[in-house]
Amino acid sequence: MNAPATQRRAAAGFTLLELMVVMGILTGFLVMLVQLVDTGLRLFHEGELGQQLADRSSHAERVLTRELGALRGSASGRDRTFADDRLVVQWLPIGLPAQPERDATQVQVLRAAVHVPADREVVLRDAMLAMQALEAQPNLSANEVDEVVAQRRAQEPLRGIGNLLLLPWRQEGADDALLELRVGWFLPGQRVPVGPERLVDPFEVAVPGSQDLPGVLVYRLTTPILQDLLHVEFQFWSQQTTAWSPGPASDLRSGGQGPEKIWDSARGGWLVDAAGGGVFAFDRGPASLGDPTDDIQPHGILVRCVVAQPGDVAAEGLLAEDVDAVDTGLRLLDGERFPGATDGGFVKLRGEWLRYGSRDGDILRGLSRGQRGTKARDHAAGTRVHVGRTVEFLVPVPHARDDWNG
Repeated sequence: MNAPATQRRAAAGFTLLELMVVMGILTGFLVMLVQLVDTGLRLFHEGELGQQLADRSSHAERVLTRELGALRGSASGRDRTFADDRLVVQWLPIGLPAQPERDATQVQVLRAAVHVPADREVVLRDAMLAMQALEAQPNLSANEVDEVVAQRRAQEPLRGIGNLLLLPWRQEGADDALLELRVGWFLPGQRVPVGPERLVDPFEVAVPGSQDLPGVLVYRLTTPILQDLLHVEFQFWSQQTTAWSPGPASDLRSGGQGPEKIWDSARGGWLVDAAGGGVFAFDRGPASLGDPTDDIQPHGILVRCVVAQPGDVAAEGLLAEDVDAVDTGLRLLDGERFPGATDGGFVKLRGEWLRYGSRDGDILRGLSRGQRGTKARDHAAGTRVHVGRTVEFLVPVPHARDDWNG
């Protein structure tokens, strides 16, 4: 007896059309699954990267708050005959070259009297005593130097005060957009060797980078405390300041109702021209240097720090085409993935900061070149376009002192 037709078809298996339909459905499910996994991994990676930037930004804030919070000074100079708590902030060419290029990138160089922790002062004191011993007797062995230092420690008690030298520097590596913040600590009156039989106090030199304090020596005297930065900037609230709103980005002069960008608490004639680091509106000339009664100190310091994305991850943006120093627009590779705001912001290409007005697809339009003390320059296709993470915070100055206090 013959089986029904339906039983014969079932025994024969699936048709080619049925198999193709099933494979198409399975393929669709697999594509959806891959997309979900890829999206999840990308969101996880972006979240992890964002947390890393947040952690590094918080670390930068803690480090800078600690260093600037140690500034010392007196709210009244009437009872003093000598000011040993000076604060000097200058805009100088990055790297402090002896002969800087025209329109070189400028950074703020800060020198200030600070409170020094005991453990740090012990190291500084012993290093100074060792150097003094070798100056007096160059042929001493290491053990003999240690013995001399041990004998002189009792004559050099800890005082808890010192001096701070703080400045950004280009970080070693292929991408010269990255900076490191270098710091040096010194004891009051400590002198360092500049040449054969020539010593100098770094805090008595008018312009770091001059032959009195060469840039190579400054580098040797300092050590990095923060790295992978794009920008560090300080602004100072003076007796004339009414808002933190900055003036023109290219204007490094002081004065007006905005914050000061340079400072000299002694007003001693160091900051009277661009070559010396800027023009300070409160400067009174060399006669003021020895008069502690007319010293001034800011009320607060606003710090702006931009932390770079780690270099071992995909770039935030890449140039799709060459950009000349006069161009007012640039094209990105895959602008839709660019993390910068669509309504404008700052980006950094190599050593130049640019401000853009808007992002239209892959195009950044309305560029203002050479921002934040940098120089407009050419950039080749493929150059990394940095955005970074900006952190701003205020460090109050308890010993603030205005012009009319004295």
